[in-house]
Amino acid sequence: MNSRPLLKMIRRGLVFSLFFSSLLAAPTIQEKAKQTKPSEIYKRDSNTQIVIPVIGLNLHLFADQKSDVLRKLKFGEPVTFDRDSLESPKEDWIPVKLEDGLSGFIKRSVVRSVPPKQYLSTLLFEAERMILSKNIDFAAKQEITDSIFQVSGSGKYTGDDFIFLRAKAGFFLKKTVDLMNEKSIKPDNDPSTLEFLKRHQTKLLYDYSSGKYYVDSNYFWKLLESYPKTKHSDYAGYLASESIPLVDCGTDLKCRLEEMRKGKLRYIYLFPTGNYVNLYTKDLVANLHSMTKDPDSIPCFLPVSEGIKSEINQMIRYASEIGPREKKQILPHLQILKKECFR
Repeated sequence: MNSRPLLKMIRRGLVFSLFFSSLLAAPTIQEKAKQTKPSEIYKRDSNTQIVIPVIGLNLHLFADQKSDVLRKLKFGEPVTFDRDSLESPKEDWIPVKLEDGLSGFIKRSVVRSVPPKQYLSTLLFEAERMILSKNIDFAAKQEITDSIFQVSGSGKYTGDDFIFLRAKAGFFLKKTVDLMNEKSIKPDNDPSTLEFLKRHQTKLLYDYSSGKYYVDSNYFWKLLESYPKTKHSDYAGYLASESIPLVDCGTDLKCRLEEMRKGKLRYIYLFPTGNYVNLYTKDLVANLHSMTKDPDSIPCFLPVSEGIKSEINQMIRYASEIGPREKKQILPHLQILKKECFR
C-alpha cells in the first residue's frame, strides 16, 4: 500500500487546522458601548413616572451600592424624579424624592419608568402579578393591598380610573384574606395582621362558624351604585358575585335561593350584556333544574315560610326584566317553584 498520498492528506489537514485555529484565536475588536449623555438621561427622567414594583427597595444616600441606606421603600410607594439633585444624572441610578421630602437614589434596573398615562395600568399590572404569585408571602400581599388602597384614596383618580382602582384594591384584599384563611393565620397571634384587618374592617365579614374572613360583596355593589355606568362596572359586578362566601345550605330552600339572587342573578339583572352573563346563566339554570326536576321533592314544607315566598317573588321579578334569552331559560324553573310553594 502506498502511504505517500495518505501523508500528504494528513499534512494538508494539519495546515488547514492550524490556519482555522489562528482565525479563531485572532483578537476581535469590540465596539465600545454607547454612553447616554447626562442631558438625555435628565430629559428622559423628567418626562416619566416611577413605579416601585418590588418589596423593600433600598433608598441610598448616594448613587452608590455601598452608600448608606436611608430606608426601604414599600411596594407602589409614590416617588418623583428629584430635579434638584446635585449629582450628575447616571445610567444606573435615579435621584428621587419621597412625599415626606426625603431624597436619595434608587437602582434604575429594579423600577419601572413609564409615561404618566401608563403609570396606573403599570402599577396595577405589577400589583396583580405579585398578588397572584405563589412565591409572595402574606406580609407582602398585605403591603401591596394597603398600597393600592392608599393610591385609590389619594384623590388623584376619578371616574373610570377610580372605579377600576377600587375594584382592583378589593380584589387584592380578597386574595390576601384568602391566603390568610388558607394558612390559618390567626390575627390574635399576629399584631401586624390584626392591624391590617382593622384598617379594612368596613370591607370585611367574619364567619364565626368557619372562623374565616371574607370581603363583603356589598363593597363592590356600593361601588356600582355610586358609578353605575363606567366601562369597569361590569368587572366590579363580577367581583361582587364572586365575593359571596360559599355556604352549605343543605336542603334550606331560602338559603339556596338567596345565594343565587344576591350573586349571579343580580349580576345578570344589572348587566344584561355583561361578559359573564352566559356563564352565570348556565350555572343558575343547572342549579334551578336540580331543584325543580322533581317538583314533589321541592322542600316547600307547610306552612311555607314568608322568607321562601319572598325570595321566589324577588327572583321572578329579576328574571322578568333580564334579556329574553336568559329569561326563557331561568323563568320557567322559578314558576315551578312558585306553583309548588304558593299552594
